[in-house]
Amino acid sequence: MSPSFPVKALLLIGGKSRRMGRDKASLVFEGKSLLDRTLEVVTPHIGDVYLSVAHDDERSFSQPVIADLSPDPGPLGGLQAAFAKDPDTAWLVIACDLPLFDEATLLHLLENADPSQAASCFLNRLDGRAEPLCTLYQPSAAKQLADYLAADRRCARKFLESLSPQTFPLPNPLALDNANRPEQLNELKLLAENGMVSKEVTITYFGKLSAEVPAAEEKLTTTAATLAGLYEEVRMKHHLSLDLDTVKAVLADEFVDWSTPLPEGGQVAFLPPFAGG
Repeated sequence: MSPSFPVKALLLIGGKSRRMGRDKASLVFEGKSLLDRTLEVVTPHIGDVYLSVAHDDERSFSQPVIADLSPDPGPLGGLQAAFAKDPDTAWLVIACDLPLFDEATLLHLLENADPSQAASCFLNRLDGRAEPLCTLYQPSAAKQLADYLAADRRCARKFLESLSPQTFPLPNPLALDNANRPEQLNELKLLAENGMVSKEVTITYFGKLSAEVPAAEEKLTTTAATLAGLYEEVRMKHHLSLDLDTVKAVLADEFVDWSTPLPEGGQVAFLPPFAGG
């Protein structure tokens, strides 16, 4: 079923990712690039699909592109450029680093979106907040976006929340899990292969991290497949300030790689950098 209002799609493909070390849209997942996987979901349901690219991106694509209006517009630059191209249509903005994005998720949003709301989106499965990785923005959001950017604000999630969006729970919990780094891509591959299996773990936080959580030790029921998935879960749950690349993981008193599978009953510790070492 098509929505009752005009809508175009904007796929955020970006460029080379510092954390991934390469262009995320070209990453291969289950035999297809992330861009091709997203296009296969979106193009049967939306006639006009554009790729959002950097201001100076000269690559050739099979889809039409919309370039950012300036060299460094921040994460909202794509939406800004889309509304500049067509301010009278709704824009469905989707990130291209979502390996498990699926048709059911897309259709749920398109079929249930209320055009009287400035935006419609899903709730993040880990922290329950509005998730900008797949959001439908109505034309009424254009003026608010212009005002937000004019105030030198750039955060996509805070802009979305400022719209008081219509929100939905995810029909597929993993559909909007994104892959910002190789460890997260590996996490999603394991979840796709094995499903979301619940397990009980004990986590101990050290140093700066222990000051950012309610208790230095917690028992947690999680569906994370690896240490990387577990850290991302608690990072969002507790609003931890340190990203994965600055923290070390310990499992059963041994330092381990972030891609290490997470066992049932695992004794885990997360250690931030310490002065002098």
